[in-house]
Parts: sequence; structure tokens; C-alpha cells
Amino acid sequence: MVVNVGEVLKSYRNTLKALDEGAGGTAPTGSSQFGDILGNMLGNTVDNLHQSEKVSMAAVQGKASINEVITAVSSAEVALQTVVTIRDRVIAAYQELMRSAV
Repeated sequence: MVVNVGEVLKSYRNTLKALDEGAGGTAPTGSSQFGDILGNMLGNTVDNLHQSEKVSMAAVQGKASINEVITAVSSAEVALQTVVTIRDRVIAAYQELMRSAV
């Protein structure tokens, strides 16, 4: 698997920017803010996946280059991997809470 470092850095910057905007420039303090940030990230991921599909369809029609397809698909892959990682960490945290004694 080849990872485009530029796309990874771009996604990382976009995530930091979304976190900054979602928190109003300060650290989030409430669960609703965390939910908003998470919702925004998921929405951005879905948009990214849709954009990747559009570029792929444009390539099939001969309207997009292979470089555009690779860039769009790589960006969507990084976004999806981020969401899967967050999901895994949330599940692990939940399982840890369930194991702890009350």
C-alpha cells in the first residue's frame, strides 16, 4: 500500500482546522461539542467519499485524469481510515469502562 504523505498531511491539517472551528478556537469542554466535532468529521468524510466517486465516474467517462482519481481515492482512503481508527478507539474505551469496577 502506498501512502501519499502530502494527502495525509492535508487531511491532518483539515482535521485540526475542523477541530479548531468546532471548538471556537478553544478546547472542547462539553459532550455536545465533542458530538458536533465528531459529526462534522463524519460529514466531511462522507463528502470526501462522494467526491472520490464523482472523480472516478468522470475518469470512466474520460473527463478526469488518472492523477485526479488517485488523489481523490487516496484522500478518501485516509479519511475512512481515520474514522475507523476513531471508532476502534471509542469501542476500546467503552470496553475498558465496562471492565472497570464501580
